[in-house]
Amino acid sequence: MTRIRSQSSKPEQELTRNPALGIRDHRCPSVLSLYAASLILCAAATLNTSAAEATDKLADPSSRPAYEPWTVGAEFGSTGIGGFGSWRFSDHLGVRTGFDYFQWTESNLSIADFRYSVKARLMSEPLTLDIYPWQKHSFHVSVGVMFNQNQITGNSIGFGPVDVAGHTIEASDVGVLNLRIQQQPVDPYLSIGGNFLYFDRAHQWALGGELGVAYTGTPIMSLTSSGRFSGGGHDVIDAALGQEKAKAQDWANKFAWFPVIKLMVTYSF
Repeated sequence: MTRIRSQSSKPEQELTRNPALGIRDHRCPSVLSLYAASLILCAAATLNTSAAEATDKLADPSSRPAYEPWTVGAEFGSTGIGGFGSWRFSDHLGVRTGFDYFQWTESNLSIADFRYSVKARLMSEPLTLDIYPWQKHSFHVSVGVMFNQNQITGNSIGFGPVDVAGHTIEASDVGVLNLRIQQQPVDPYLSIGGNFLYFDRAHQWALGGELGVAYTGTPIMSLTSSGRFSGGGHDVIDAALGQEKAKAQDWANKFAWFPVIKLMVTYSF
């Protein structure tokens, strides 16, 4: 016999913490303010560095080219840890690509009405056109795409009774919930970046940064159950899980804008 018990709907409380994809609490005005402030500070830092480059006294300007065409570097930030390479093929234009990766697990992530044990993976490859407003400065605006393989996979098993769609559901009624959330594979990408400081007089080794955003769109999500009990009441459970999937989709939709925050150590030649 099924153990589904109809109950009146209770106020829903949704916990939303996802460090795996840089996700914050839904109540995020302070996060947005911090992000906006970081964007302004990065722009100011790169512009100030540009001015410093023009008046640098550590190296003879006549002995150093306006810029080095090739740059490689290591980076870490909100997209993971990785590296990149760029080619500045003219005074004001260049191209850049890279690869970032990171993975970790979360044993008690709350999504809608259930808690999941999940594995989160960050993996992406940006491909951008870099626009340099000033010939002798490193500051640039990047526009392009991010090839995105970010995803969350996990399951929910052995949970206590939960209320879904006015029904109390036991773990044995549902079995194992299998969750997968993937972001769109190709995303528009916009950022600003540049060097903060140089480690040598030739201006080849530098510390730089990047701030931007990728629009990941509507995520692709699946929620299925396996190993459920053999009794009746499946229609009620399927309806409840359908509503739970819709709630989880709404949860994932809130993170369509993926922040890009990076620090880089670069070498130009």
